[in-house]
Amino acid sequence: MGRGRDAAAGPAAYAGPVTDVWGDERVTVRRLALDVLTGLLFAAVTAVVHRGLGPAAVVACVLLGAALAARRVSWRAMAVLALAAAVLQVARGQVAYVADAAYAVLFATLGAHPSALARRLGLSCAAVATAAAGTYAAVRPYPDDGLPHSGGALTVGLAALTAVVTGGGWVVGYLRWQRRRAVQARVDAQLEAAEARRLAELYEVEQERRRIAADMHDVIAHSWAVVAAQSDGARYALPGDVPAAQRSLEVIGETARTAIADLRTIVARLRDPALVPSTPGPAQQAEVVARMRASGMDLRQEVHGTPDDSPLVALTAHRLLGESLTNALRHGDLREPVLVVQDWRDGYRLTVTNLPRSTSHRGTGHGLTGMAERAAVAGGELTAGPEGGRWVVRAHIPRTPAPTGPAASGPSAATVAAADALTTGTDA
Repeated sequence: MGRGRDAAAGPAAYAGPVTDVWGDERVTVRRLALDVLTGLLFAAVTAVVHRGLGPAAVVACVLLGAALAARRVSWRAMAVLALAAAVLQVARGQVAYVADAAYAVLFATLGAHPSALARRLGLSCAAVATAAAGTYAAVRPYPDDGLPHSGGALTVGLAALTAVVTGGGWVVGYLRWQRRRAVQARVDAQLEAAEARRLAELYEVEQERRRIAADMHDVIAHSWAVVAAQSDGARYALPGDVPAAQRSLEVIGETARTAIADLRTIVARLRDPALVPSTPGPAQQAEVVARMRASGMDLRQEVHGTPDDSPLVALTAHRLLGESLTNALRHGDLREPVLVVQDWRDGYRLTVTNLPRSTSHRGTGHGLTGMAERAAVAGGELTAGPEGGRWVVRAHIPRTPAPTGPAASGPSAATVAAADALTTGTDA
């Protein structure tokens, strides 16, 4: 079966079968044995019928029988044998009219052959045979037997008979090939359409798998980054600052409950793909910002314009903001402020700037990959890298997102190289 690469090609653009619909196109031992037996019987019967004409007629019958036997194995050998029989009959003046009926089958074989060369050769030979038969009838000497011999009538009659046998046989074969070609093209189109649907379903499954992986990553990475920061804060606050330690524990508890709710939503989507998840809005973004500030981050935010109503844009904006702030919390120097600018006036634009820690470990890059994939699915783009000693994340999602194809699979090579080059790069 095909791989779907020519799914757009219909019967008009047919270039070859995806699979052979016609089993009788293949030469089997049984069919070959049947053809050989048919050829032998034909040669034997016609040789007996035409033995009175002379040895040339008998040899021509044998040659035509051999051509019938070889017609499925090699059309070239068939054509040579048939031509030899015709030349022998004309040269010796011993025309085996009954045996010549085999030419109808032979020309039908050429007309129905998949090879364009064989079909063109058959049509050309039919025209030549018609002309040769008319010429032979016009120039051959007739016996002085007292019977009327009209050269013109015989010429036209023999030429017409030859045209019916050779040309008619070729036309029958060609029509058979055309019908089979049309059926084959329709079957191929159906198979390729089914293959295209299968690939589309596989792509949808892959996209859903990536979305779930990104959601799991966002929930776990964000939640555990906050939990780790708050637990360290509580440990440092005890026993001197009990209220601060209590606030840290409250943030840990709230973060854990939120993470559990998000994980339940993901599991519910796995069980029921038709389930439409709730769309996070400004309130959910405010919760993320509040948790980051409670974790000790000096977060300075600017918001311009009105948030987009599109669920895809809103979800993408929420995930990108949460992932960017989580990376800043894990790898940034919290003694310096983290600057966040969200602009809804031209789609959605996000800019997050922070100072990386010089001792932060190098990340795996999964966070950047997930962020770039989320932006690409929404029809946007994302870049991340060092600028002037700071780590800057920029994302732009258009107001009317245009879904992208399988090519939107990750960040640019320059972004990954920059993340690897900076020892305090982002991750999750």
